[in-house]
Amino acid sequence: MHRRFLAAALLAAFVLAPRPAFRVEAAAPPIPTPEQFLGFRVGADNKLARWDKIVEYMRLVADGSPRVKVRDLGPTTQGNPFIAVEVGSADTMAHLDRFKQLERRLYFQGGAPSPAERDEIFRSGKAVVLVTCNIHSTEIGSSQMALELVHRLATEDSPLVRKILDNVILVLVPSLNPDGEIMVVDWFNRNLGTEYEASPLPWLYQPYTGHDNNRDMYMFTQKESQLTARLLWHDWFPAVWLDEHQQGPAGPRIFVMPATDPINPNVHPLVYRWNGILGQSQAAALEAEGKNGIIYNSTYTNYWEGAMAWSGWWHNEVGLLTEVASVRVAAPTEQRRAVPGAPPAPEEERRGGRPQADTLGPLPAPRDITPRTVYPRPWMGGRWTLRDIVDYEMIATMGLLETAADERETLLRQVYEVNRATVEGADLKGVAAIIIPVSSQFEPRAAVRLAERLQMGGVEVWRAGAAFDADGRRYEAGTLVVPMTQVFARYAKDLLEKQTYPEVRLTPTSPPVPPYDVTAWSLGMQMGASVVFAKSAVPDAAKLEKLSGAPTLAGDVKGGGLRVAFDYRGPDSAIAINRLLKAGASVAFERAGTTDTVLVTGAPRTLLDELAAGFGVQFRQADAAREPARKAAPLPIKAPRIGLYQPWTANIDEGWTRWVLEQWEFAPKTLHNADVRAGRLRQQYDAIVIADQRPRDILEGNTAKSTRPEYRGGIGDEGLQALEAFVADGGTLVLLGASTDLAIDRWPIPVRDVKRDLPRDEHSAPGTIVRVEVDTANPLGYGMPADALGFYNNSPFFDVSAGFASQRVSVVARYPNTDLVASGWMKGEDLMAGRAAIVEVEMNPGRLVLFGLRPQHRAQTQATFPLLFNALYLATAR
Repeated sequence: MHRRFLAAALLAAFVLAPRPAFRVEAAAPPIPTPEQFLGFRVGADNKLARWDKIVEYMRLVADGSPRVKVRDLGPTTQGNPFIAVEVGSADTMAHLDRFKQLERRLYFQGGAPSPAERDEIFRSGKAVVLVTCNIHSTEIGSSQMALELVHRLATEDSPLVRKILDNVILVLVPSLNPDGEIMVVDWFNRNLGTEYEASPLPWLYQPYTGHDNNRDMYMFTQKESQLTARLLWHDWFPAVWLDEHQQGPAGPRIFVMPATDPINPNVHPLVYRWNGILGQSQAAALEAEGKNGIIYNSTYTNYWEGAMAWSGWWHNEVGLLTEVASVRVAAPTEQRRAVPGAPPAPEEERRGGRPQADTLGPLPAPRDITPRTVYPRPWMGGRWTLRDIVDYEMIATMGLLETAADERETLLRQVYEVNRATVEGADLKGVAAIIIPVSSQFEPRAAVRLAERLQMGGVEVWRAGAAFDADGRRYEAGTLVVPMTQVFARYAKDLLEKQTYPEVRLTPTSPPVPPYDVTAWSLGMQMGASVVFAKSAVPDAAKLEKLSGAPTLAGDVKGGGLRVAFDYRGPDSAIAINRLLKAGASVAFERAGTTDTVLVTGAPRTLLDELAAGFGVQFRQADAAREPARKAAPLPIKAPRIGLYQPWTANIDEGWTRWVLEQWEFAPKTLHNADVRAGRLRQQYDAIVIADQRPRDILEGNTAKSTRPEYRGGIGDEGLQALEAFVADGGTLVLLGASTDLAIDRWPIPVRDVKRDLPRDEHSAPGTIVRVEVDTANPLGYGMPADALGFYNNSPFFDVSAGFASQRVSVVARYPNTDLVASGWMKGEDLMAGRAAIVEVEMNPGRLVLFGLRPQHRAQTQATFPLLFNALYLATAR
């Protein structure tokens, strides 16, 4: 009784006592959902969030949540923002630099961590997971899903989300190709509700590379690739990287890891194990939600330096891929339902089970409907929407984040073990260092460019301050060295060594399974830089110094006369030539003895000094440079007027060709179908280039009724006649890859494409580095070594026969009679041996140059760029 009375008295005193005045802070306004912000649900039929709205929403969430930060990594090719969204708990985000430093130490940045640092990483470090979306812009679902993912992690307070935020740092790139996301959204909206809803985008959705943009993660030619590499291997060093894609519309609903055999011997087995663990955690999350059509160990291979996240494997990162079945951008698809045991419908049999491009009707029923371990619940057909894509990707992403949170410490410990084993030289097969000579290269600048690419990929490159010996060979001061005692040694080794594709057979007696994609990428070979794999460490006498930036090459200007010369070697000579021509200098090619020389008259001294300093050009007095055994008179050249044919079929090879020409400072002008048909081409151009494309596509283009009329068709017979007139008037027509068949089929030239008559089971090479013999006495072969290396991927090779008296046919480059493959895989090598790779047909006065071997493939094959550049220069040398 007494206690109750006392409690009541105290309560009354508290209520009646005067209160101090205090201000109540207004609560922060709630973060709107993506649906509230956009005005429609994410994934709704025929609705898309454009990139500017995605960026605006991400910034809005970051302003309203302590869990989210948005970083602008730089402008894209077309000047749009390229962002990364960092997500973690409020405490994690308040100390983000500390956790980033722990992650960098996990990857041995600054040297091996001490035992105390190592234990602190295991105890306090976070599982850093990078998720990248929408590199292929028509595969747009993941860029939309990212909105809901960030909102959920920023606002939800469930045990699952708290667990993820406490243990994981998510680094999210909502689109790896913002320029293309904008293009695709605008194009879709333009055609929505018209008869042209299925009209294909008539230009590349990445300004230069289109769908090839995910093949740029070791050459780093594009701004977006460079920004991604800096985020990955110079900034965050994530332990896990998921790249989200979409696949064809008619088969399984989603592919998750692991991928198929073969595996690559330079990848640590733990990486492959974690690919399976995390990929299957995504599959399990989807199965738990009742989703079907989930497949693994299918189509995509574990072997090659390919699609984005897979390049993480050689950087000791778990690299994951998801591929979700597509819709028509944002429009739903209907697919006929499969009936077990029933044959395909007659119209589907005629189409090979594939949907027609000019119809919006239902897709044929799925054919793969057998339940099995890798595909336990097959997709049987039905309706499929953008919302389905968003749901599958959301479940798969959250499943990954949950497993990363649950296995945080184990993941960190085992990633540390991979990094430790790499630095200590395990599994590197006795390679102690990779040595890159400089001055002894055919083109010394090639070594510099190669080192730059390695550095972009996070590899440490050192330079010798003194001469040294290694494995019984002498190397001079200035030699570049890649020690294998570094965390990305596996990447450097795999990128530079010869590839030998492992044979895969489904049974001991079955034939080998052909490769899924490229089988060779040996970057030194492609760039024209020889490298040496040293078994012994470089001695201290070399006085190695780690390079903090790209290496440089010293040039010089000797002599004070108006006429100077320099050696023509490799592609960078073209930059010097083009700048000299632009400045009004007179330029000529000369072959003196065995040396290809560029003679220059009237160049400003300031320009010569600039080229010497920037590109290592060694200018000398012209008369002193000549050898007595001159083989030909100087060949004057001018700045070529170049027309580059751009069809309305979004031709990837055209984009790569345009990028190469622009970067090496040519000035190509785009020619569309109407421009070619208009004729009078010789008055405007010295050379016209047609990139790799089938003749039928050049002549007819897109013919589907669903194609917008202004982008329908090709050059037609009228355009072909205009090209004939161009050559007859003295122009040079340069044909790359399959476009060479246009001339072979339509003009009476004594050249036959041998490749197209061979079935794939007799001859196939989906991506192989081959040896090429070059006629360096032919001006088209200037600047090249006689024995070169090129990249071959099922393009034409030729037989040459007797032609008319008005024609002169020259084989500029041929494949050797034996030992053709330098790196990678080829079936039917003997059928290609001894055949012509590049053919010149002089038509008097015009010229055809047929490049069966494409010299500018994906801008990687810098060693063969001069062959293309020469064809353009010589178009002016009449």
